[in-house]
This record gives sequence, structure tokens and C-alpha cells, in this order.
Amino acid sequence: ALDKANEELEALEEEMLQMQESTRLFEVALPEYKQMKQCRKEIKLLKGLWDVIIYVRRSIDNWTKTQWRQIHVEQMDVELRRFAKEIWSLNKEVRVWDAYTGLEGTVKDMTASLRAITELQSPALRDRHWHQLMKAIGVKFLINEATTLADLLALRLHRVEDDVRRIVDKAVKELGTEKVITEISQTWATMKFSYEVHYRTGIPLLKSDEQLFETLEHNQVQLQTLLQSKYVEYFIEQVLSW
Repeated sequence: ALDKANEELEALEEEMLQMQESTRLFEVALPEYKQMKQCRKEIKLLKGLWDVIIYVRRSIDNWTKTQWRQIHVEQMDVELRRFAKEIWSLNKEVRVWDAYTGLEGTVKDMTASLRAITELQSPALRDRHWHQLMKAIGVKFLINEATTLADLLALRLHRVEDDVRRIVDKAVKELGTEKVITEISQTWATMKFSYEVHYRTGIPLLKSDEQLFETLEHNQVQLQTLLQSKYVEYFIEQVLSW
């Protein structure tokens, strides 16, 4: 449509030039054709704007084919910053146009989505956290190795960026809890106990071991700390069993 408008305007401009030649011969004043000049100006502005729009769209389209675990967020973020700079450098007159606000919105949403994706790449996330995210978004989805950036963008993550941050933060804190419980379990699974026989009864009794009691005391403090944490809910039965 823009090319067609440009062709039509060029034809009118050619006609105007011919009229200018004629008016010189007859010494007649020629109108300024302000509307035509304004059209030429706007077409130039539109051309510049749409060049940026097409470039940004093509770049993002290429990114969307990337498998989500392979997404280089930092590299994309640098590109998005460059896009934003180019958009801002466009003539101020284009900022009132829907095409401009749409482009600006696309870049902003993409930036927010990438922030959310960075969070979601955390190794702390478990299936339960993905289910929490599904609930926040209101859509069921499957995340696997074949999942692409396009699949994630379709979830409109920029709308739930705060939820993503909250869920991932919870996952990281829960991972810390999980590690403590695992360490305690491994410690006591490999703990060797020493016994000594009571000299009168002959019954084997647990030998006093300073290191054992220090470990026991340390682990008890850890478990008490976990019980006071708001991130213990998922592990409460395991913690109480100790």
C-alpha cells in the first residue's frame, strides 16, 4: 500500500513539474501544493518507520524458532535495546501513529517476556512450579526440550512477569530447603555408630561420640529453622519425620 501511494504521488509530482514548466512560459503563479509536500514528507516518515518495523519483526521471527533452553537472553536483550534506540531516534512526528505505538509495544513486551524466560530457565523449577505457573496464566501447556521461544511467547509471559518472579523465587527457596533435607538424610544414612558393652549387664550401649552429638545438634537447629520458614510447606512431612 505504501509503495502504491508512493507511485501515485510520484505521478502527481511529475505532473506538478510539468505544470511548473508551463507556468514559467505564461508567467502564471503556481499554487504551492502544500498537501502534496505534506504527503511526500509523511511517506518518507512512514518508509523509515516501516523499515524498522520489518527489521524488528524479522529478527524476532528468527528468534522464535530457538529451543527455549538454547535462548541467549543477554544477546537478544542487547538487540532489543538497539531496536528501542532506533525506534526512539525516529522522527517525533511518527510517535502518534498506531504503527509506531504497536512497534514500541512489541519491543517492550518482548523485553518483559525475555526477563520472565530468564527466570524460568532456573534449574530450581519442579513440575509443581510449572503447574503453579499454568494456574497463574490460566492455560495448560507442556514444557520439554522441543519447546521453542514461540511457544513461550504465545503464553504472553509479559502479562504475568510478577507471578513468574514470585514462583521462581519460591522454587529457589524450596530448593534450598530440599538441599538441607537431602544433606541431613545423607549424613545420617552414612553415620556409623560405635557401641560399648556395659561392664555389668553386658548390654551394648551407644558410645559417647562428640562429633555425633555435634552433628545431631547442628541438624536439629537446621530443622527448627526450616520449620519456621514459609517455604517448608511442601516438605513439612519430611521435616517432621526427623
